[in-house]
Amino acid sequence: MPAPRRHRPRHTRPALSLEYEHSSCGVWLPDPAQPLVIAHFGDAAALAFACLEMPAEREVLALLDEHRAVTAMLLDPPPEVGVGIGWCDGPGLEVPFCQTLDIVFVPKVKMRRPSDHDIAGYQSLRRLHMLQGLLLLDVVLADGDRVQSIAIGAGLDCEWFEGNDDGPLEPAA
Repeated sequence: MPAPRRHRPRHTRPALSLEYEHSSCGVWLPDPAQPLVIAHFGDAAALAFACLEMPAEREVLALLDEHRAVTAMLLDPPPEVGVGIGWCDGPGLEVPFCQTLDIVFVPKVKMRRPSDHDIAGYQSLRRLHMLQGLLLLDVVLADGDRVQSIAIGAGLDCEWFEGNDDGPLEPAA
């Protein structure tokens, strides 16, 4: 079976507005007829660049199913939601997901190893997601010209290099 076409999220698709206590964020739901699969880091980098065109200022948290198909994306989620996404429910969050990808917008992606602060933050967020039964694939920093994987840049064990020898993953039918 041929690999599914890679589709970029269309920033023109409306994002739902979600209120959480005193904060709000957007929820973007992909077109189910055009699955967006994040099989390799190149797909995550392309998604990070596409997210720069979306109505988000700080961060996009992508929720993925077991085939790494994006089921929803939270635009600028409050920290409590981003950290505890596995324990949250609400409009747009009833989608199935077991993996996450965090895309963080920064003024400038530096051409060096991620800072100790960024690595510690990645490892803490990964542990918190594991406690919720979720797998954090990566935290990707993006500035419009460059992207950087915290996991790859830090030389950590990461999911991008495991279990993908058989080609790209395919979404569930």
